[in-house]
Amino acid sequence: MIPRTKVNYGLRDLARALVTREGTSSQRDALLGALRGWMGHERLALAPSGRGALFAILSTTDRPDVVVPAYTCKAVVEAAVLAGKNVRYVDCAEGDFNLDARALEGVVDDRCVVIATHQFGIPCDIERIVALCRERGALVVEDAAPALGTRVAGRPVGTFGDVGFFSFDSTKLITVPMKGGLIVAQEQAWFERIAQKLEALEPMPARHKLELLTQAAAMLLIESEPAYRVFHWLMFDRRGRYTNDGPGLDVRKTAFYRYAFAEWQASIARAQIERIDEIVEQRRRVYARLRGGLEGCRSFELPPQDDQGSWACIRFPIRVRGDKLDFYRRGVRRGVDFAFSFTFLAEPGRFPHADRLAAAVLDIPFYFKLSERELRETIARLRSIDEEVSREGQ
Repeated sequence: MIPRTKVNYGLRDLARALVTREGTSSQRDALLGALRGWMGHERLALAPSGRGALFAILSTTDRPDVVVPAYTCKAVVEAAVLAGKNVRYVDCAEGDFNLDARALEGVVDDRCVVIATHQFGIPCDIERIVALCRERGALVVEDAAPALGTRVAGRPVGTFGDVGFFSFDSTKLITVPMKGGLIVAQEQAWFERIAQKLEALEPMPARHKLELLTQAAAMLLIESEPAYRVFHWLMFDRRGRYTNDGPGLDVRKTAFYRYAFAEWQASIARAQIERIDEIVEQRRRVYARLRGGLEGCRSFELPPQDDQGSWACIRFPIRVRGDKLDFYRRGVRRGVDFAFSFTFLAEPGRFPHADRLAAAVLDIPFYFKLSERELRETIARLRSIDEEVSREGQ
């Protein structure tokens, strides 16, 4: 079975991380230096995770209201609630994965922080969102967690708003066991408040490091298709499940908020940053191949085309026109797995475009390690499902 995701790092990276000592900042300093050069921005800070980054950002502003897209990761809402904010929602633009900038017009004011998400690495209308928020006195935090490497008008996303944040978890462009984050700030005073918040975090205990490295090694061991088939049966088929997500919020301060980004994590991320242009280019190439190879399918809609070649997507989200769980099961029978993005929303039933996305989106296998054979077979198997579903619907 072709896995739904694979991480970028390998066993050699984990072995190096195992012997990396804490107590210094050489790996983190080198990682930040490389990121500053690549992004062209100086005010960068490392965080425990994407959600931990957002929590640090929101905890250092007195704005009481946080406006989020209705179709988004529940971790965004979780971080806002933990930061003591009042969460308000806006719907997505029709046919889009991102918030509708027009929906902000009657919502934002100088009490607000607007979370502008570049969902899946597909950029939102960030320039319009920033201009509107400037007019109304609102702050803009860019949720660029899934969009490291995406650019708008030649400029990296995450650098348009007042603050931006990125994630390094196992589904992102840069992958670190099991998560990590990055913050980009425009204003020095806010950046200093965020940095102080991050400096107060606990060092990661050795026990937790070993747990994360063990989990990371397990992820590498199930990358082969036979091993992944066994894993999928144990984790999903046997339990009658298809994702570990579920309804409702789990608002607890987990390790993703508590422990500082460690030296050993920086060593793994740094090795990937050194070849980030290769990783971005591979993502763009595979995205274009999937778009071209699945053109004309009738049982699902494709994500938008990257006409300028400027996105670094971390998902290839299709929108199934019928029963997406039935479509998913047909894929599993053919040996291709799908990921599920935001099937369970924080506020279901209130926003029609977001609800339609939650009911329709499946994520095709799409990652840096996707081989040419896996890419060809993924396209062939999806076309086979499409023909079968279309034939049955006639």
